[in-house]
Amino acid sequence: MKRLMMCVVLALSLCSFAKEANLTVVRNPPTTVMREWTPLSLTLISPVALPPGNWDVYGLQAGGFSWAENVVGVQAGFFNTADIVKGLQIGGINVTRQMYGVQIGLINVIQDNDIPFLPVINCYF
Repeated sequence: MKRLMMCVVLALSLCSFAKEANLTVVRNPPTTVMREWTPLSLTLISPVALPPGNWDVYGLQAGGFSWAENVVGVQAGFFNTADIVKGLQIGGINVTRQMYGVQIGLINVIQDNDIPFLPVINCYF
């Protein structure tokens, strides 16, 4: 009888502890999607590129009309555009949504900057 009472008390105390702990179980953790990336991209006009297709650039993208989703490194050309740039954009016209670095060119646009347009040089860190 003593053992039964001890087991009941122990079970009740464990149940109350589990209730107070408020533990959560993650059944399906979120997964991150890796995009294709390249260290070097050469573009004439954005669809005509080596390598062909939509790539993230981690290195150098050079060409006439250059477009990439994400650039970490240098994007150089007559017209450069990207969603996120971490590095340097150098060319005639540079356009990006987010920038962590420097743009050098005739027209420089960083959409998420306090001053989104500056000629010659624009930067955001």
